[in-house]
Amino acid sequence: MRGVAVGMVGLVLGVLTWAISAASSPGAVQAPSEETRAGSDHLVCPLADFVRSETEVSLKAARPGPVPLWAVAEGAWSPLGGAELDDRGMWTGAAPVGSSVFLAETGAGPSGAGIANAAPEALSAWTCGESSDRLAALGGATLSDDRLDLILYNPYVLDSVVRVVVTSELGEDTPSSLREIYVPAGKTVEMTLDEPLRLRRSLAVLAESSPGRIALLLRQTGKGETAMTEGVTPHTDWWLPVPDLGQAETYLTIASPSGSPFTYRVDLMTESGPLPAFLEEDFLPGQLVSIPLSALPGGVTGIGVVGTVPLAAGLRIEGEGLLAISPGVRETAKSWFLPAAGDGAGRDTRAWIMNPSGLEARASVSAGNYSFTITVPPESVRSFELGKLRASTEGIAGYLVEAQEEVAVLMTTQLQGGAASIAVGAPVG
Repeated sequence: MRGVAVGMVGLVLGVLTWAISAASSPGAVQAPSEETRAGSDHLVCPLADFVRSETEVSLKAARPGPVPLWAVAEGAWSPLGGAELDDRGMWTGAAPVGSSVFLAETGAGPSGAGIANAAPEALSAWTCGESSDRLAALGGATLSDDRLDLILYNPYVLDSVVRVVVTSELGEDTPSSLREIYVPAGKTVEMTLDEPLRLRRSLAVLAESSPGRIALLLRQTGKGETAMTEGVTPHTDWWLPVPDLGQAETYLTIASPSGSPFTYRVDLMTESGPLPAFLEEDFLPGQLVSIPLSALPGGVTGIGVVGTVPLAAGLRIEGEGLLAISPGVRETAKSWFLPAAGDGAGRDTRAWIMNPSGLEARASVSAGNYSFTITVPPESVRSFELGKLRASTEGIAGYLVEAQEEVAVLMTTQLQGGAASIAVGAPVG
């Protein structure tokens, strides 16, 4: 479940009411009391400006009734009212402007949220939900005219010090100015990585915070596009459906905050069938693995990555006018939520459903009262054009993918000119 139990974050949230009350003038709007917050879950959506930004948040909650929403920026926690869920527990609306955090108190139970750009000619997307004291973000580069920014968010009430480790194809590659970054309570800190780390083919950022938890985004500008990718908690198992976005090169990136050597294994799904344990190698501390899929057997449709210690794995897809970056899927599930995609002619929005099991999976893809069924054979990947549902239903807040077997789901949106975005689905059951 992507939601984080608010009442279990320790002092970071346990003193929320006290901290805001102490900093607020009489009569100011207060954050919910500790009693209100205790035991509830929340989703953390880090936000950032990018070119032609028209950003929307979509969420699904298990709780009935309105979901309290908050914006956290410049050290203030501002209530945004409540999200009125539809009959399927979904909502979509405009995101706050600027680099800030959007908090949704979704309550106990499976919940998920995602960010999508709604501008007619701009694409970017990422998944909400990750706040942790250890995060990793993959897929950055600082070649040629690339610009790469690291954005750190502290949506809680204790100041935090973030220790950053950057790895590249050169190994451990952290500039001294970035090793420790102070992130005040309720604030966001942005810094550029392309100036101190020029001409790197592949970069991974590992961040550890103390005290409390943070959120993280990498903002990559290049190829005439802006791609956003979120920080994720390292895990031993990752699933990566590989979307076909036309004439593009796809890179698999693997990194880990582990200080010890370990082994990682790469399993492949191809158009000709599965290739288990295609690659198995030792992983050294401070080493970044970046593998172009063109160096692998043709027709790769899905990738599984397993490590003997927690790691992070993701995809970077680039081509002429195309740039898309995303982490992989950290778990499989039977039910997935995908955010509403932006409107506009010439958009191809797809769900990519990966079935790593040895059994056939029948999956229902739905929006509103309309649904389609797709069959995904064992150890394979199939895609579904979500535009078929958008054409049938107005005011879509999001999509559901529900399967008989546990699957992994990604969502892509692509313009006719080639530009694309990619985002992980949110498991909701």
